[in-house]
Amino acid sequence: MNANKQLAINIIAQLFAFCIQIGISFFLTPFIVKSLGAAAYGFVGLANNIISYTTLITIALNSMAGRFITISVHQNNIDKANTYFSSVFFSNLLISIFLFIISTILIFYLEYCINIPSDLIWDTKSLFALLLLNSIIGLITNVYAVSTFIRNRLELNSIRTIIGNISRAIILILLFSLFTPHVWYLGLSALVYTIYIGYFNYRYTKKLTPELCLSTKKYDKKAVKELIRAGAWNLLSKLSDILSQGFDLLLANLFISATAMGVLSITKTIPMVILSVFALLSSCFAPEWTELYAKKQIDKLKDELLKSIRILGIFSSIPLTILYVYGDVFYQLWIPGENSHLLYTLTIASTIGMTCGLPQESLWNIFTITNQVKKSSLNLLYNSILIILIVFIGVYYVESDTAKLFILASTRTIVGLIRVLTFLPIYGAKCLNLKTTIFYRPIIMNVFSILILSILSFFIKEFLLENTWISLCISIIITSITGVIINSYLVLTSTDREYLWNKIKSKL
Repeated sequence: MNANKQLAINIIAQLFAFCIQIGISFFLTPFIVKSLGAAAYGFVGLANNIISYTTLITIALNSMAGRFITISVHQNNIDKANTYFSSVFFSNLLISIFLFIISTILIFYLEYCINIPSDLIWDTKSLFALLLLNSIIGLITNVYAVSTFIRNRLELNSIRTIIGNISRAIILILLFSLFTPHVWYLGLSALVYTIYIGYFNYRYTKKLTPELCLSTKKYDKKAVKELIRAGAWNLLSKLSDILSQGFDLLLANLFISATAMGVLSITKTIPMVILSVFALLSSCFAPEWTELYAKKQIDKLKDELLKSIRILGIFSSIPLTILYVYGDVFYQLWIPGENSHLLYTLTIASTIGMTCGLPQESLWNIFTITNQVKKSSLNLLYNSILIILIVFIGVYYVESDTAKLFILASTRTIVGLIRVLTFLPIYGAKCLNLKTTIFYRPIIMNVFSILILSILSFFIKEFLLENTWISLCISIIITSITGVIINSYLVLTSTDREYLWNKIKSKL
């Protein structure tokens, strides 16, 4: 299939999955907060963060597995690909057994590690246990996700994700409607979702890459060491990310209160959905880029990198503008029982860095593709140490709980903004021997697009918006249409416009 056509299919599928995911979050979050309360809801995010800490031990092995297996397949070295495939699976199986034993002990004594209201102890422990089991199953089946990447059929992942998310939402609605509300229902629904994803990953592997198969005879300690050496810096990156972001809910729990943790967790809902979707969108480019790099077609790879910034720029400017301009009204309507102004301002404080970060999200693939993650990981570590120092000093010396929340919400995005404006575009270009300023023009044009669209949207808000869902939806539609028009001329090149117009005409 034509590469551009497959890219379009992948992106459309990911966007559709995004709409389903954000729709589910939109309807379920206020429903769950109303059923459980903000404090209980906060433990969901905290549990996910803490469980993710246990996966640190697997990052070095798994983060580069897809890259090595994919390149081996494209170079027709199937024996080597199967060595990597089998070595990763059986290593993950052994690690899972170890993680299960250690984490079970920690969950047993959980109430002595974090602040849990007495009436939520059993619920919270059950949530942690289910999420632990969910994490282990995901780890065991992780290597099967490589097949859709190898064949550049990421739309299959999107279809699977859409069905999984809808099923997960139905399970939650039934449980909360028919039974007494409990926070562990979210862990149960996540477990069902992961089992479903793992099953279809297995089926896709058998269908798309039947040449890949497990064999204990293919397990190779040398291959495991090679993957760990290559992915060791990704382990450092993950540890740095936890230091800079993953502790925010835990710190809110320990230094402020469980309720403050719940408020912070709510404000992270929409930004995390947006960020996760752009991580998925950026993954649409990675399969083709990996193949181009394996075949040493660097000039074509450069063109694809620039195109990815322009495409992601279009998709990022509209939701960010909507969040910045209409966020206060949205929170008033979405969660009427909470402090909408505080939720809105905390959200703004935590997302400023996305204006420059989201269009470049795909560039992080460069370091994995070129196997040059060392400097990226060290740079992230330095930034994370700076973030954690600022946060600890601020939380310790500031007395106001609200000020502490703003420190937790804003520090990472400010330091991160500096990183994506300096290190990412410059070192990313250097890894491919490109001009160090090559990525800046599309980044600047995207920021300019957000600024113009925001100004126009404030006029729309002033003259059209009332505090009703219908009025908000109409305003968002007008902003979206305006954003498409503005981005078509500010962000896209004439070649991009001609290509899109020809595609539209051919379909019509």
